[in-house]
Amino acid sequence: MRVCVFLVIWVLSGCALGRQYTPEQIFKRAVAGMAGKEMVTFTGRTAIRTDSGLPTNKEFEYRGRLRNHDELAMHWGSAEVFRKQGGYVALKQGKSEHGVTHERFLRQRGKWVALTSADTPVVGIGMLNRFNPIQELEELNTLNKSIRMETGAARGTWVVRIEPESASVKRWLKERLMKEMNTLNPQIRILKTQHTGTNRELQKKLSQIWVQSCEDMSNQLEGSVVRTVYHLTIDRQTGLPLKLSSECRISRQGANEGPHQEALITRVTFEDYK
Repeated sequence: MRVCVFLVIWVLSGCALGRQYTPEQIFKRAVAGMAGKEMVTFTGRTAIRTDSGLPTNKEFEYRGRLRNHDELAMHWGSAEVFRKQGGYVALKQGKSEHGVTHERFLRQRGKWVALTSADTPVVGIGMLNRFNPIQELEELNTLNKSIRMETGAARGTWVVRIEPESASVKRWLKERLMKEMNTLNPQIRILKTQHTGTNRELQKKLSQIWVQSCEDMSNQLEGSVVRTVYHLTIDRQTGLPLKLSSECRISRQGANEGPHQEALITRVTFEDYK
């Protein structure tokens, strides 16, 4: 009988510990805990799925390593490239494999800026900035959203479900995509200064394509419904994020076309906290 009493007390005390904090408090503590770490590594995978039959089933991977609290190195490439043994070695050595994009970032006054090889900030934010999960969690923390606990979490973890309000997440997505487009524009201007003669016409066309692409993307987003759901797995003992998964789904109906839906699916794992 004594064993049963102790068992009941243990179970009840465990439940009480899990109820000390609300889901929102657990999420905020996880983001703050990550922000206080000097080092962490992450590996992520992302893919686009559409209902239009477009060939978008190819998956991409990215890896990042934060050190000295504010310095981040990221690598991005196809899943096939990262299956090679050198992928992890390149990440730790700050080198890029063939077919892998490498960028470095520095956190300045709460914002992540891209760095050149000479460690100076560059115009724009870098093409990999949107796939920085540390920044994503920090910005997600500021959005209007609903947060609740999910059942069925693995032992020793919490899983919180975060769903930003639709209009808020659409503005956020548009801002992030426009920043990426603005990163491309200076690169086009640099190309203009490096070429003369017949290539000037090519650069002019590139600029026109960039302007038209910005307009098209903005118009498509305006007429779309954006819904994003995140699931964050948190270590109960440390309060730190272990995994982050998300699905950003965009639905729209064109004037002369049928309904279109696409989704960006992302999975990230965090480890090596120090």
